[in-house]
Amino acid sequence: MKLFASDYDGTYWKHTLKGQLDLKKNIKMTKKWQKEGHLFVFATGRSISLIRLEEWLHGIVYDYIVGLNGGIIVSKDGEILFQQAIEESVARKIVKVIQAEELLQYEITDGIYGHYQTTFKWSHKTFYLFKLFKLFFKEYNLTLEESLKQPVVQISIKMKSHEQAIEFAKKMNQEFGDEIVAYSNLRHVDISAKGLSKATGVDYVAKLHHINPDQVYCIGDSFNDVPMFETFHGYTLPEACDEIKQCAEKVFETVDEAMKFSLKK
Repeated sequence: MKLFASDYDGTYWKHTLKGQLDLKKNIKMTKKWQKEGHLFVFATGRSISLIRLEEWLHGIVYDYIVGLNGGIIVSKDGEILFQQAIEESVARKIVKVIQAEELLQYEITDGIYGHYQTTFKWSHKTFYLFKLFKLFFKEYNLTLEESLKQPVVQISIKMKSHEQAIEFAKKMNQEFGDEIVAYSNLRHVDISAKGLSKATGVDYVAKLHHINPDQVYCIGDSFNDVPMFETFHGYTLPEACDEIKQCAEKVFETVDEAMKFSLKK
C-alpha cells in the first residue's frame, strides 16, 4: 500500500480556469489511486470545515484530512483521530498582535468550530458572499472570546501580499517560537502548536496503516509543505518559488501527473 498526500490551495486546486480543468483530472486520478488500494490524504492549512466545503462544491475525495498543518486529523467518516492546541495565554498574545497591526482578516479554530474576523471594507458582492459563508458554516459563528476558550488549534491570518506573509511568519516564530510554529502559505500565515507540521500529520496516518515512509509521496507549493518534502518523496509545481523547488525531488504540472508517476514507482 502507498500513500499520497496533497496540499489543496494552489496545488490540487489552483483557483484558475485551467485549474478547474486540472481539478477534474486530479479527482479522476485520485479515485484511480484509491481503486488500486492506496490511500489519499489532503494535507492542508485549512480547517476541516473548509475542506468539506470543497467536497460539497467540487466532489473531491479522500481517505483522511490532515488539517491546520498537522493540528487536526480526521478520517473520511469525520472521526477526529488527533487534535493539538496552542496554549490559551499564547493564543491571546498573538491575537493582540494581529489586532494592533489591523491585518486583513484572521481565523481562530479548533479545526471544526471557529471565529472569523475581517477588516475588509465590503463591496455588496463580498458582503453577501461572507453572509453566505457564515450561514453555510454555522460552526464559524463563535465570538472571539468563545473561540479562545475552546482549544485553539490554529490561528490563520490573511496578509496583503506573499512577501508580507513571509515576514509576519518570521516575526511570529521569533516572538513565540518556543510555543508555536508559523508557516507562510501564499498570502496567509498559519500558526499552530510547536512540533506540528503536515509531515507529522501524514506520518501519523502512514503509521496507522503500517506504510513505510519510502512508500509515501507528497506534493505542495509553499513553505508549509517543506517538512513533508524533508520526510517523504516530495514533489512541487512550476508555480512554486525556487526555494521550494530546491527542496523537492521533481516538478510536475499537476497532481494528476505526480500521482501517475508515483503509481508506477
